[in-house]
Amino acid sequence: MMKNLLVLFILFLFFNNNYAQTSYQTFERAGFKVKSNCTFRKNTTFIQMAREKGMNNVLAAYICGENTEDPQIGVIKNINIYDESFNYKDLRPSEYSDFEERYLKQYSSNLSAAGITYYNITYLGVSAIEYSFSQQGLPTKAIVFLKNKKSYLLQLGTRADLDSKFTFFKSGFGIL
Repeated sequence: MMKNLLVLFILFLFFNNNYAQTSYQTFERAGFKVKSNCTFRKNTTFIQMAREKGMNNVLAAYICGENTEDPQIGVIKNINIYDESFNYKDLRPSEYSDFEERYLKQYSSNLSAAGITYYNITYLGVSAIEYSFSQQGLPTKAIVFLKNKKSYLLQLGTRADLDSKFTFFKSGFGIL
């Protein structure tokens, strides 16, 4: 009986997406690792569009999708990392936290101006902003924060169980 329960439990873990995630995808050059049920790939389209708009500080942009054949349960995840070192170059280390506070305050002002509700939280030991919005009709959650002279944006969009999927995504992200 115990052996059957163990087999059922292992099968449950294998087929349940929330628990099947067992190893990190590591992106050494971009300086992060992430657990995910889909494989992240470089988002060259985003990088090209950003550069065409004059944004030359994109260090990395990655994207992946789960169940993309079904728009009701599909998930799209983005990780974008920006080099903010030029904003720090004339600052003393004692002024870094003031810059980071101003950066997040400006970001939250832009969200407010767009009618987007946000929350100030602590994530990975730093101040962050978490918010929800609709991206071309897709319910999406995101978090933005600064660490090591870089800004990070994690986004997840889905029509099914957004909050728990986003929480799971955030908990599986780490900086190397």
